[in-house]
Amino acid sequence: MYGPLFYSKILLFGEYGIIKDSRGLSIPYNFYNGALKIDESHTKAHQESNQNLERFSNYLENSQTDHAQVGFF
Repeated sequence: MYGPLFYSKILLFGEYGIIKDSRGLSIPYNFYNGALKIDESHTKAHQESNQNLERFSNYLENSQTDHAQVGFF
């Protein structure tokens, strides 16, 4: 199953600068694109990857909660 196409872009002045609310220039570049493909088969590698992602998500969620209690956010 394929979703919509996601087209590439050229970022000038750096992606991390844009994430930190700096100014930058993004130019659409339609030569490259991709789509999200959902595979119905679940191998052991898929299951391990999903478990690792879930553990990382829990870690991020808990670390944000810890920082909020300390007053960083």
